Amino acid sequence: MRKRTRRFITLLTAVACSVLTFAQNADNQLLLKHFHSISSEEITDWMSELCDPKYNGRLAGTPEYLEAAEWVAENLKEWGVKPAGDNGTYFQWFDHPYTVVNDMGALQLHLPQKDGTTIMKSYKAPADYYPGMNSGNGEITAEVVYVGYGVTAPELNYDDYRGIDVSGRIVLMNRDVPYKDARNPEYSKWVKYCYHHYKVENAAAHGAAGMLYIDGNSANPNIAYVNDMIVMGIGPEPLADIFAGLHRKNETLQSQIDKSFRPASFATGKTVTMKANTTRHPEGRTCNVVGMIEGSDPLLKDEVIIIGGHLDAVGNAGGLLVSGGLDNTSGVVDILAAAKALASPGISLKRSVLFLLIGGEEVGLLGSTFYTEHPIFPKEKTLTYINLDMVGNGTGLAVSASESCAGLTEYFKMANENYIHRPLRVSTSRGVYYGRPRSDGLVFLAEGYRTMSISTTDAVKPVFYHLPGDDATAVTPDIMEDVAGMIYLALIEMANAEELGY
Repeated sequence: MRKRTRRFITLLTAVACSVLTFAQNADNQLLLKHFHSISSEEITDWMSELCDPKYNGRLAGTPEYLEAAEWVAENLKEWGVKPAGDNGTYFQWFDHPYTVVNDMGALQLHLPQKDGTTIMKSYKAPADYYPGMNSGNGEITAEVVYVGYGVTAPELNYDDYRGIDVSGRIVLMNRDVPYKDARNPEYSKWVKYCYHHYKVENAAAHGAAGMLYIDGNSANPNIAYVNDMIVMGIGPEPLADIFAGLHRKNETLQSQIDKSFRPASFATGKTVTMKANTTRHPEGRTCNVVGMIEGSDPLLKDEVIIIGGHLDAVGNAGGLLVSGGLDNTSGVVDILAAAKALASPGISLKRSVLFLLIGGEEVGLLGSTFYTEHPIFPKEKTLTYINLDMVGNGTGLAVSASESCAGLTEYFKMANENYIHRPLRVSTSRGVYYGRPRSDGLVFLAEGYRTMSISTTDAVKPVFYHLPGDDATAVTPDIMEDVAGMIYLALIEMANAEELGY
């Protein structure tokens, strides 16, 4: 108990001392002037710019994504944020083939009649299905075969394809795996089978010609491309129609599989036509956008605080444009607003701050993975990575941290208590998460970085996750202003503290 008390007192002392940096850093009125320069009006303008249809949903690798990256870089340059990418540029490049969906395609169920004729039931996108964002091109008519989770795991004595022929057929499957407890080390044996990429590739390896993914009727570019294999995500109505008259339900089968760890695959006897019109671009490349404010202290400038969020969105499926307003223009704009204020004349930071606008998050966390494999600052010199994703809808704030840097939440609490005055939820992630990483922050955490995340709570607008409604109007600019202000204040304190107090 004494040891824990001494550590707490040390932390409070470090944070209390850091408050003095407002007076030591520069004139307090100047700092507050730049704080108040962060405006919801400018944030609204930047939201409108990045959600403009000219960027076509900012799908990683596309020319439109690269144009958005250029726009971000031009602003960083104008504000005096230094380039930190390849060869003195703002860009950290990596290869990324991508797929363009040219139209919405088609999904039809064949309904045989007693007189020998067949009625075709056509579904609508995005209400009933979503065109496969990484689907092969073409058309297929075939029987649907239910394959549970679409997993073949011989070392776990589990195979959804055991004893069933899917050659030339359309497989119907669920997300994830039968084992559900991602906090249990046992889950690590299953996690590689959770990935969307794996499920498509495994279906193709078993000879399937098409795949219906019970993934909701929303855009999902985070899925493998297999030439000529047609892939779609489906919603409740086509799923119910496929099961109609079979005296089974997907939910019941899932529960049965989860309890017994025994597959429940079967041929449905239902025939479906799937059509996709896509163009593959194997030559694709994409990038992270990276800017830096270099620290002023000769020694401390080698230490860095990274704040990041993904710049890409999920693109355009033949007219179903997802501009990525909340996910994640909001996080990018919050970071840009804080960066502009931090780069203002008179602001001095002893440590360096790196702004990382990530490419390829929506297609498999590619940009964050690439950064951790090719870091600009060594991991041991990176004090924390702070992630922003979908940070712009609500009335409250939230800050979470890995156990390794839980003390850093104090800087955000202090900023909020003194200047922002929003409801603030603070939490610490404890234990190990064995599941599939689903955010850039978890990529950094898995690689041994101290990580934090900032989010908003108590949403006041509908959330259109990976749907066309996620545009520039899907956010509340006033809370984005406060998020950016909190970041600005907290980073000044963190960058100038003698000891951070982890």
